Amino acid sequence: MRVLMDGRVLAAKPSGVRDIAIGMVEGFQELDSRGLLDFMIIGSDAGRQSFFDHVIPDRFFMHAGIPLAARRLGADRIFIPRQTKPVLSPVPAVPLFHDIGFFRAADVYSKTTRIGLTTRMAATARHALAVSQFTADEMSKAGVSDRVQALPIQAIHKLAWDPNPIEKYLLCIAVQEPHKNLVRLVQAWSQAETEDFKLIICGRPGDGSEPLLSAIEASSKAQSVTVTSGLTDAQYLKLLNGCWGYIQPSLYEGLCIPALDLAAAGAPSAVSSSGNLGLVYKDAPTSQVFDPHSTTDIARSIEMLLHEDSFRATAGRWNRVNIRATDWANVARVALGGMK
Repeated sequence: MRVLMDGRVLAAKPSGVRDIAIGMVEGFQELDSRGLLDFMIIGSDAGRQSFFDHVIPDRFFMHAGIPLAARRLGADRIFIPRQTKPVLSPVPAVPLFHDIGFFRAADVYSKTTRIGLTTRMAATARHALAVSQFTADEMSKAGVSDRVQALPIQAIHKLAWDPNPIEKYLLCIAVQEPHKNLVRLVQAWSQAETEDFKLIICGRPGDGSEPLLSAIEASSKAQSVTVTSGLTDAQYLKLLNGCWGYIQPSLYEGLCIPALDLAAAGAPSAVSSSGNLGLVYKDAPTSQVFDPHSTTDIARSIEMLLHEDSFRATAGRWNRVNIRATDWANVARVALGGMK
């Protein structure tokens, strides 16, 4: 099979979508080297990169450029590492779905009409992939599509977790959007016994930024809460590696790469019972999973992560045993099977 990948996201700013696309390239190239497929990457002249095998004009890239290029290059499938696809294409396009929370949990998501429309269009594809079994199941429940192959993706970045013994902080990686539940996290932090620890929230600003900042200003522990974004790759990895523990209070997650990365490194964590993490942690010790709608429940998890050595050891051990680094060659094999 000859697969042509839309590689534009590879040249984009750091994001979970880009990280997964990079991993998919690694896996497909491994299969290509074994003679199991013919893999090509196509990009646009607006983001010309050395790793593009082919470059076409940026204008009308999705709906005209890549379908015509795929036919010209003799591709059997077009792989789109995002949840969109060309309106019409002589070569079948295979989109990758990341998150459909704006369908399943619309009340806690920002207005995403355009994203919703592109997702609906992508769902008409004969073949489709999802970043997790949770996302594939959610698509079926929402009536978006039941023709989706889930990919076995877990941790993506290899971390060397080594908590900072001097500046101890609890970490949460989350874009500042309502569904990330950051206001309730700050309220729980205010309620919990946190001593001299700090809470660091890392993620780009969004529609939840104003409520988040208001919650911090209203907190009696405002000085112990830091919100940051725009880090370099090196700064980001340093932040993850140095945390005392990790917490993810999201109301909905299609995958949640940071939580999985730190889990695979053996860091103690507590996660929401909602979204993909709720599915991943369904067999974890009950104390590792909390009700994201309960400030008291989140506060208790914060205290356990900060102060209870037995909990920290048990959580870190469960994480290390059950969350593994992603085998991208295996992911690519599964994806290739889902394209046939």
